[in-house]
Amino acid sequence: MHQPPSAVELLRTVAATLTDDVVPALDGPVQHRARVAANIVEIVAREVELGDSVRAHEATLLEAIAGSADASVVAAALRAGAADDPAEHDRIRQLLTAIVRGDLSIAKPGYDVWDGD
Repeated sequence: MHQPPSAVELLRTVAATLTDDVVPALDGPVQHRARVAANIVEIVAREVELGDSVRAHEATLLEAIAGSADASVVAAALRAGAADDPAEHDRIRQLLTAIVRGDLSIAKPGYDVWDGD
């Protein structure tokens, strides 16, 4: 029985073809656009592969900040001073950092592990 490739496998094949075959055959602005297209395909593959778990984790982290996964509720809580206390500030900064790391794991892998040094 033949197992068809997954969406992620198909997307990664397109990205590899663009990167390995198309980009080297081009030059100038067209080469740059092909490289951008390959990067976009890789981002979409990571979104398909990781997006649901990253969004679920983000919702949990937002709820830990303001009791709601609604970003506007979290923003209102922060504007109202939820992070003004030094202990809360550190806790909330760590939660927000974890949210950004999740987004970066999809958009720009490698940047999600940077520790600031």
